[in-house]
Amino acid sequence: MQKIIEILLNFVEPDDEITADTRIKSDLGMSSFDIMCFSEELFDAFGVKLTAEDFRSCDTVGKIADFVTGA
Repeated sequence: MQKIIEILLNFVEPDDEITADTRIKSDLGMSSFDIMCFSEELFDAFGVKLTAEDFRSCDTVGKIADFVTGA
C-alpha cells in the first residue's frame, strides 16, 4: 500500500493524510482526470489497469491496494 500512497501524493496536497480507509474522490477530491492519470501510474507500477467501474467499486486506498496486488 505504501507504493500506492506514494503515487497518490503526486495528485493531492502533500499534507493530506492517506490511510487504507481514505476515499479517493470524496476525501482527496481527485478529479476524473487525476484518477485517469493515477490509473496510468498504477499500471506502470503494478501492471494492472483499473477501469472507471473498478474505481467505483474500489473507492478507498485499501481496496485499490487489494485490487492491484490481487488480495
